[in-house]
Amino acid sequence: MEFKQRSKNKSIGKNKTESKRESKSIEKFAYSHFGKYFAREKEKYTELDKALLAARYPLTYDIYLSTAFFYALIAGITGLILGFLLSTTLTMAGIVPIKYEMFPLLMIRHGRLLGTIFLSSSGFLVLFGVIYALLYTIPTSKAGDRRREIDRMMPHAVHFMYALSKSGISILEIIKSLAKHEETYGEIAKEMDFVIRKVEYFGKDLRRSLIELSETTPSQTLKEFISGILTMIESGGDLPLFFAEKAEHYREHARVEQKGFLETLGLFAEVYITILVAAPLFFVIIQIVMLAIGSGSMTIIYGVVYIMIPLGSAVFIVFIQMMGPSDVRKVSVLKTEFEVEREALEASEAVKESEAYKDFKRTEQQLKLKEYIKKPFKKMWDEPLFSLSTSIPLSLLLLFILEIKWLTLIPVLFVALLPLAVFHESKLRYENRVRNQTPDLLRGMSASLASGLTMMKSIELAADAGKSGIYKEVKKMHRGIEWGTELSDAFKKFANTIKVASLIRVVTLLSEVLRTGGNMPEALSISARDAEVERTLVKERAVNMLIYIMIIYIAFFVFIAIIYMMFTSLLPPLFEAFSSTGGMGGAGMPLGGALNKEEISALLLQATMFQSIFCGLMAGEMGTGNVLSGLKHVLLMLFITWSLFVFII
Repeated sequence: MEFKQRSKNKSIGKNKTESKRESKSIEKFAYSHFGKYFAREKEKYTELDKALLAARYPLTYDIYLSTAFFYALIAGITGLILGFLLSTTLTMAGIVPIKYEMFPLLMIRHGRLLGTIFLSSSGFLVLFGVIYALLYTIPTSKAGDRRREIDRMMPHAVHFMYALSKSGISILEIIKSLAKHEETYGEIAKEMDFVIRKVEYFGKDLRRSLIELSETTPSQTLKEFISGILTMIESGGDLPLFFAEKAEHYREHARVEQKGFLETLGLFAEVYITILVAAPLFFVIIQIVMLAIGSGSMTIIYGVVYIMIPLGSAVFIVFIQMMGPSDVRKVSVLKTEFEVEREALEASEAVKESEAYKDFKRTEQQLKLKEYIKKPFKKMWDEPLFSLSTSIPLSLLLLFILEIKWLTLIPVLFVALLPLAVFHESKLRYENRVRNQTPDLLRGMSASLASGLTMMKSIELAADAGKSGIYKEVKKMHRGIEWGTELSDAFKKFANTIKVASLIRVVTLLSEVLRTGGNMPEALSISARDAEVERTLVKERAVNMLIYIMIIYIAFFVFIAIIYMMFTSLLPPLFEAFSSTGGMGGAGMPLGGALNKEEISALLLQATMFQSIFCGLMAGEMGTGNVLSGLKHVLLMLFITWSLFVFII
């Protein structure tokens, strides 16, 4: 299966190569037609040029803008066609969206022509402007994303460099080692790779390459760090001491940054509750009362229920995700020596075309399929979203069986979301347990090695320190080493089994220290401090956000209580008065002319369901930074909503 996946990746790589060639052709065509104009306006686009460098786009500003203008022009032509088709459709349908008597006689005579010109040109201008503005701002947005990820990973990268500096290797080798681990350290590894390419491919010295990185990186934190490295290089200072001081500085800086972020997040929670929990309920009550006296509007209630609550909540959740500290989202897979050799062998076309290789791939695929059939939940635990492939068909089947009503959608949502919530939460709890155990494990191993024990004995003692979580996998790693696995490969398999980002970083560091023959006890101690940074930040967020999650729950219960009071105290007298007077009050005054009991009840139910879903997702996003963590809150709130409308109301 692994061979198949890699072959698939190579075919995808070929497709990407072809798409890059097409992209290059488009860039050449666009630049040949529009490039001269943008090249003459270099000073006007200085900031965009800097943003392109910061985002690491392999394009100059004039090529990028020429391509953006070309794509915007295509979008504008599409808008022109759509506008013409719209005007033709309106003309054929006899729809006149304006009052001709307000315009001069010439416009009345040629109204259709002018309308066609107006709609067509509007379609061109709107689509052209939107696409061009979007493409113009993408580099700045990308640079901002890179800045946040670099700042987030700085403490871990500096710990990596500190540990390698204790091994006595040069600063260039340290930077080269960090640059190799892009999957683990993300954008900061790409920045180090920028330096290495300048040195190895362009023949520049390390000092000049670091200066160029400082001039182009989007991160002010990295600029200051590079300035310190340059000072150390020129003065011949103590590099390990410099890294140690910077590691401590960035640990404190990360805590201060998170404290500010959490305070901002708390403000957002209060604004969210005011605008999207309390305000919608206030608007709905006011409109229902106004409907009862004949001056309200159902359109406003529909707008609150179907637009204000879901769209506003979605905007809040997305904005919090964008505002939050960025991290390397995907947990990398560390390659053992055997896997590296296997990839090299697989690159040979002769091997891939051999019958033995094809038979091996078929057999491997069959074994993977049998393994999945035997343990179907293991795949769902590794990738919780995979559970939707089973739960969604079951929920659709349930929807087909049940009578289609809004209230019956709640059990359907339960069937669809419960497996995903269970697998996500179980995996998250396991990751938190491993994250909490990692610093203590590393400190214990470091102390054992420092006291004179061998690595094998230190791992054995560490394995006996606990029975669950990370210690269970340490026991397996110890057995693997006893059976002849190389120490570096054993660590990598250990990290790949657990699949926790903080542990992947630790093993990446230890593998590099083993490769360079460095000080292993010191490396383990530094790794423990690095893991402690992650554990502290996660715990502080969980503790600080707990109060705001409770506030969201309180707001939701208040919403539920008011809905209950509306159904039991406010609405019955209004409906009764309307039915007894036939919609007329005293002296012929209309009473509730648009007050429909079934429609109002259905809208209130839908509003409560939407609040259950989005309040739950908001709680999960605030608590852990992952919207999937809100599914447990969603299911609980939906159950409360279902119980209210089935058993009480």
